[in-house]
Amino acid sequence: MSTLKEFRRDTPPMTAQVENAARARLLAAARGSEPRRAPRLAGRLAGRLGWRAALAGALAVAVGTGVVVARDQPRVVPVANVRELGERAAQAAYDDRGQAPNPGQWLYIRERQAPQSKDGGYGVDLSRRVVWEQWTSMDGKQVAALINGKLLVQGNHPGLGAADLARQPITPEGVLTTIRRKLEDMHMVWGESQQPPSIDEQLFQAVYQLMGTQSLPPEVRAALFRGLATIPGVSFTEDVVDADGRHGVAFSYTGERARYDLILDPVDFRFLGTYGVQTADYDDSSSFVIEAGTPLTLTARLDAKVVDGPGQR
Repeated sequence: MSTLKEFRRDTPPMTAQVENAARARLLAAARGSEPRRAPRLAGRLAGRLGWRAALAGALAVAVGTGVVVARDQPRVVPVANVRELGERAAQAAYDDRGQAPNPGQWLYIRERQAPQSKDGGYGVDLSRRVVWEQWTSMDGKQVAALINGKLLVQGNHPGLGAADLARQPITPEGVLTTIRRKLEDMHMVWGESQQPPSIDEQLFQAVYQLMGTQSLPPEVRAALFRGLATIPGVSFTEDVVDADGRHGVAFSYTGERARYDLILDPVDFRFLGTYGVQTADYDDSSSFVIEAGTPLTLTARLDAKVVDGPGQR
């Protein structure tokens, strides 16, 4: 059970019905038997999040002299507000060309994360760290991970890839409209005790997912960064620490019960990781409670590269 929770540790909440179905499919595949009914949980949107490369060190040894020469670290220019963050992150996206994947390839992601709490609760244990690996298909429709030694593949949320978002002209309004229409077509069903999140919250969660799990061309990433700044309720958080101890700036969204941060490097605005925390008590009326202040996710991307198939590194 805990392994499955870590499969989707850093994704925002989803419906209990979708959670149960996903748990049953994966656990059945791991056991090689028929699924049993899983306990009801206030789950999360299927998929995973997280990746980015670390900054280079500030010291270098001068060749042949043995003298340590201090180099100036890149200067952090403060960000004033969420719109400035969106614009500066968009401009930086054009400078990071990354890899150009082919259809049928997968994105390998390695990240450090806070694991599930030892008491088996819904939150994560901020005192511990584990390393997690996953693979996402380039069309955005599948995500894979090793569960109990078996490579298991399931559907991904929101099921969009670079090709869907790169249709010309690529604009912030255009990419958000594509995502919004996809969400509307999904017709998600919410539990009786579960207040559906607003479309703005769902939109942020979807972008949060795409930025963390997809290999997107610079033009699409730039449009998504600018688009994030236009979603009502999205704010700017000046100092957020990822699971690797790195300080970053973040796009943040606070919904009815939780806040989620999409953490970026404060210098080059590359994706660093995610953080989520419960902001209000939640009781699903079936003996499952999440208290306000419970940390929901903490991740840090360690590596990301294009591979030919799931399971490859």
